[in-house]
Amino acid sequence: MNSKKLLVVGDFISGSGLTQFIFNVFPYFDKKKLDIQCVGYGIDSKQETNIKCKKLGWHLDRVIPVTKNPLKHVKWWEKFFKKNDFDYIYFNYSSSWNYMPLKLARRYTNAKIICHSHNSYYSHSFSNKMLMFLLDKLNSKGQKIFNKKADLKIATSKDSALWMFNTLDNVTIVNNGIELEDFKFDNEARKKLRDKLNIADNDKLFGFAGVLQDRKNPIFAVNVFATYVKKNPKSYLLIIGKGPLKAKIEEVSKELKIDDKIKFITYTNELNKWYSALDILIFPSLYEGFGLVPLEAQVSNLLVLASDKVAPQVFVTKNINKISNFDKDTWDKVLENLKFKTVQQREGIDYSLEKFDVKRQAAEISNLLESEK
Repeated sequence: MNSKKLLVVGDFISGSGLTQFIFNVFPYFDKKKLDIQCVGYGIDSKQETNIKCKKLGWHLDRVIPVTKNPLKHVKWWEKFFKKNDFDYIYFNYSSSWNYMPLKLARRYTNAKIICHSHNSYYSHSFSNKMLMFLLDKLNSKGQKIFNKKADLKIATSKDSALWMFNTLDNVTIVNNGIELEDFKFDNEARKKLRDKLNIADNDKLFGFAGVLQDRKNPIFAVNVFATYVKKNPKSYLLIIGKGPLKAKIEEVSKELKIDDKIKFITYTNELNKWYSALDILIFPSLYEGFGLVPLEAQVSNLLVLASDKVAPQVFVTKNINKISNFDKDTWDKVLENLKFKTVQQREGIDYSLEKFDVKRQAAEISNLLESEK
């Protein structure tokens, strides 16, 4: 039996949740049935995703980013699709404004086209009102094109479906999946990583994980921590991520006189182990397509404070607390009433998380592709 050709399109950036989805799911596809090739539209300076693709036996091309040169971006795709044909083309996007690759795929190939929405707002936005007006116009047009041109529409949540397609009709909601065993609480990792940061056993280590952009609301997390640490001085905040707000976070922490209590890790490929080192995760996103980080954190029985912008299906266990506003006093009060877990209480995996096993998600998506023969 000849294998079919599947092109997977994504950002392919180290630390990206969308990229993590790709590496979580697609390796479980039957290699005898599907030959996977990839195109990355992001820039990965560390080249870690290139290395990972090579290990998986996936050829990875990189298109000129549309934000660098829109014309060259479109020309690259046109040349690529004229030269290559596929049975399936799987677009992983966070918004609809860059719709030309999909139109070109429809024009020049015979592939079944899949669009998977991973977010409920732009990954990057502009302070300039005119630029945002133009972006909104493009995105609105893209919603119509994606809805019309895609053979199969998938989204991580209802909000992300509406954001990408402007409808729930004929959209399949598929939960993000994770390797549950990888995120299970690890006491040895906890000791090792806390020692690395000079965090004592009885100290409280708060965590924030995500790109340092407005949409992730990291400065709000710093302000929430600031109130707690004034009453509980043996507390620290670990910020895992990089982005344009880092300098602002450092500035705010100095103004609040807590800069000695905040530690940064720009990037780690061991986030699963860092969950074990933390005592609580603060996740105050302004919008989320799903919310993979708070889901992963629950596997390690880590306490989580999350905004209600996280997809409803992520609020699975008793460890996660949903907060429906961005009033700092409300977050402070919830935090004040929390009872931190002992190491013993964090052992094991809550059985209710089994539905998020990545093997189930891979099987569901694979079956959807099979249905598009």
